[in-house]
Amino acid sequence: MGQDQNIPGELLSRLTRFGRVVLLDTVLSTNDHALSLKPGHEPAVVVARHQTRGRGRFRRPWYSDDESLTFSLLLSKETPGLPRAGMIAHVAGLALCNAIEKATGLKPLIRWPNDVMHRDQKLAGILCEGRGSAVAVGVGLNVNQTAFPDGVHDAGSLRTATGRDWDRFELLEGFLEEMLGLLAEAGKGETAGLLSALKERSAVLNRRVEVATLLRRHVGTVIDLDSEGRIVLRTDAGRLVVLGAGQVRRLR
Repeated sequence: MGQDQNIPGELLSRLTRFGRVVLLDTVLSTNDHALSLKPGHEPAVVVARHQTRGRGRFRRPWYSDDESLTFSLLLSKETPGLPRAGMIAHVAGLALCNAIEKATGLKPLIRWPNDVMHRDQKLAGILCEGRGSAVAVGVGLNVNQTAFPDGVHDAGSLRTATGRDWDRFELLEGFLEEMLGLLAEAGKGETAGLLSALKERSAVLNRRVEVATLLRRHVGTVIDLDSEGRIVLRTDAGRLVVLGAGQVRRLR
């Protein structure tokens, strides 16, 4: 596996202030590679040009190419105050939205639980996985694509949204700065502001949705996000349901 992604030395030096940086040309999965590393006191970031077995939630294949930013952030579960894995994914979504807005001026939203959207187009997906004392936050961000293969539905990129190209590694730097800052806040117990920001970025709050879980389908209106990042759904039948996982589709 090659390690040359043509990243300027100055930018690579800036990235290393967040922790260890591993640059790969081709890898099965950045999450798998990250979880094969020993977690340390500081994070590690695995960035790949190509994934041959990239995946999203429910092990669905994840499409990426040379115009994507594909990486995983490795964290130690022993980090004081680190949120549970499910909440880390929400924090990552918020961090990515903040980084995209600061870089591009777009105002993306989070389609619970792990998709970053601009209007009705999916810009990014996040997959948080744990193994032993480590947790990997995998991110796939569509940056400079102008077209997608057949079968890739509702996808968009920063390029299609803004009409110009963007530097993938500067976006990575922005994400890491936002992510580690938000995790530090959470570690200090400052979660009220985090939850408020998540609600402001929500693409499903106060929306009528269909949520498909492993066991059943729920249809109703999302009335809140709780302190764990779960959605509170008022079903069409009037029941309140709290859901921590599922596939969401917004209804008109």
